[in-house]
Amino acid sequence: MSIQYVRRFITKNQAYLKNESTTDERYLNMHLNGPSGAVLHSIGTPQPSGEVIAEYFDSPTVEASVHMVLEPNGTCYRLAPNYYRMWHAGGTANNTHMGIEMTEPRAISYDPSKGYAVTILDRESALSHVKQTYERAVELFADLCLTYGWDPLEDGVILSHRECYNRGLGSNHGDPEHLWEALHTGYTMDTFRKAVWETLQKMKQETQSRPTEDDEEEEEYEMRYQTLGELREDPKAPYYLPTIEKLIEMGVLLGKGGRGDDRIIDLSEDAVRILVLLDRIGLFS
Repeated sequence: MSIQYVRRFITKNQAYLKNESTTDERYLNMHLNGPSGAVLHSIGTPQPSGEVIAEYFDSPTVEASVHMVLEPNGTCYRLAPNYYRMWHAGGTANNTHMGIEMTEPRAISYDPSKGYAVTILDRESALSHVKQTYERAVELFADLCLTYGWDPLEDGVILSHRECYNRGLGSNHGDPEHLWEALHTGYTMDTFRKAVWETLQKMKQETQSRPTEDDEEEEEYEMRYQTLGELREDPKAPYYLPTIEKLIEMGVLLGKGGRGDDRIIDLSEDAVRILVLLDRIGLFS
């Protein structure tokens, strides 16, 4: 898989802050149950840099937000935990779905006098960017489906912003299909979902073909997280990460070196569970 995750939380954004303090059940639903699907977006401006987009979102005056921003080289900026309710679809899809934003090439422009129609300045360059971003998005969504057990072909699991609008689940946007159509790529959300499904099957086969321990060894096996990044990749991360990240920020959990996702925490899953329980009773408030 060619996705490289970069943690870049937009802690100044209004939606992010709501997740930190709200008791609104719409937020609590995402926190308790996690996402049930994801919405694919395209940023709607000729900006190829995920960091620039993250910087824009990371502002107290900006309300719109997404969970991830994806570049064509596979760099994926994580702007918020997957279980946060972010404001990306402009409707009830926010309550259940993650928002994934794709960057757009510089070789296009938008004309606001013509309903923000797309003008292609350099088709070869623009097409290369869009093709690569589409392929990386297929990998990213397949990884999410593997993590959460989603069926990408099940109705309503994977949607575009345009589809959210057509279903009454989001605001009036045409992305990402607007750019695919302007470049005559032949891409549709149906081709996207099918590609995600095919990639997911390959991932499952690779997982099943990995060597496994015998039954006795499996019984004695103790799950351990050597690094913060390993914990972040666990499907149970939404329930463990808030406590672990809090303890790191408080200086309580110093680890054994490293920074960011490479920080060596060397904790068993049982130890993490105990810390979470202690956090829930208010010991780390």
